[in-house]
Amino acid sequence: MSRRRPHRRRPTWDPRNEPIAIRVGSRRSSTKYHEIQAQGPRDATRFARMVDEQTRAHPRDPLIIAVNGYQPWLGDVLHSCIEDYWSDISDLDRAVQFAGTMQFPEKASKRGQYVPWTFIMDHMNVPQVYYWSVDMDPPRWEDTGLPSMKNFRFRTGVWFCGKGACRFDPQISVTIVFTKNTEVSEHIVTQLLFTYLWRDEDFDQPREDEEGICWTFSRLYWLLTDWQNIIGEVLARLEEAEENSHGRHLPVKTRTRRMHIEVDRLYDMKEYLHFHMRAFKKLQKLKDDVPKNEQKDPLWADMDDAVEDLEQFESTLDGLRERFNNLIELEFNITNAIQSDNSAFLSAVATLFLPISYLASLFGITTVTWPAIWYLYAAIPVFVISALFTAIFPWAKRRVQSALYPLEERRLRLRSGQFTMLGEELPESVNAPSTGSEVGGENRQGRFKHRRSSTGAGLGGRSVSRKRSVSRRGEKGF
Repeated sequence: MSRRRPHRRRPTWDPRNEPIAIRVGSRRSSTKYHEIQAQGPRDATRFARMVDEQTRAHPRDPLIIAVNGYQPWLGDVLHSCIEDYWSDISDLDRAVQFAGTMQFPEKASKRGQYVPWTFIMDHMNVPQVYYWSVDMDPPRWEDTGLPSMKNFRFRTGVWFCGKGACRFDPQISVTIVFTKNTEVSEHIVTQLLFTYLWRDEDFDQPREDEEGICWTFSRLYWLLTDWQNIIGEVLARLEEAEENSHGRHLPVKTRTRRMHIEVDRLYDMKEYLHFHMRAFKKLQKLKDDVPKNEQKDPLWADMDDAVEDLEQFESTLDGLRERFNNLIELEFNITNAIQSDNSAFLSAVATLFLPISYLASLFGITTVTWPAIWYLYAAIPVFVISALFTAIFPWAKRRVQSALYPLEERRLRLRSGQFTMLGEELPESVNAPSTGSEVGGENRQGRFKHRRSSTGAGLGGRSVSRKRSVSRRGEKGF
């Protein structure tokens, strides 16, 4: 009797076994970044050694640490070289991975001399742009419908400390950027993030902590968020909806349902846009906390421009939403008009055949013994009369209405005196002289026209000037 070999069950997938990609970069390094794949707390030594090598090779050079993923033991790894705040950093990364809320830039803790800043940001861009920017083919959402709002987002979390965070060199600034463990995030971090930040000439400029968090927030925003792309994508969807509406390419239910989805997405987009605007406005208030000589930094002007752009984007999204709503209303109006035309056609058909149907009901009475040929003799003239009535009655009705209620077309005639000519709109402080160009006794130059209309209604420019000259001579003679 052969013994059966025991069956070994495969271990189920455990998220804790998935490695985390941790990258550390400095500007003067020979490569953009150095990378390790951390698989557990035992890799804390490797991570600390990598940070130590960077700080020794490039002293006083700011560090950027990119963490793509989350595991419960991440705090132990970060604690090997990050001072005091490693538990708060791990909580921030967990919120980036699993929570759906966003967080404004704020101070993460009140402990110690150096206080880090944190925020969680949902950057917004057209989903295809995230893939095209790293030479990847985007998924084809068009086959199954429009992409959901989560595909427009690129979620990041930032832990920033100007100095005092690194165990090996407390004088350098450390910035940790958290992203989700997705394929597109991996490519963006490795191909765009470090290159974009090192390319900025202001990266290693000495700054206050308040300026540092503003710089980090704004640079990530300009790298990953582009509302102009989103507006262009929405505008393309609007043009597609207008073409389908005018060409009647799809059923009206399908067209209106798609436009309702677009309006819902516009409301969702405005929520993210408002968050970006409020975040920038909160950071603008930090300008008062920096020294006076640093308030002229171009960074603050760039943030002001970002707020103005966001306000313009908000008004543009409102305009696009109104156009979608107008198109939806047009669809309903056209449908109602078509139904009215169909009802009018059915009414005309009923008017045409109702007398014949009534005549047939008379001949169908069992007590009536009229010959059947009489129905033909009566039906033909009745049908002719019904056809003439159906054709002549609408025309006669329009003629009677036009006779009783005549329609008149009134056109607006524009007059040159109702408008300000080019070059005549002058500020209050300007007193422009007359050039002798007078039409109908009225001077048409600058403020004299307005003064004359307010001082002497119905008097020409010459009479007003003559009265003023007489009064002046009288005063001089007196």
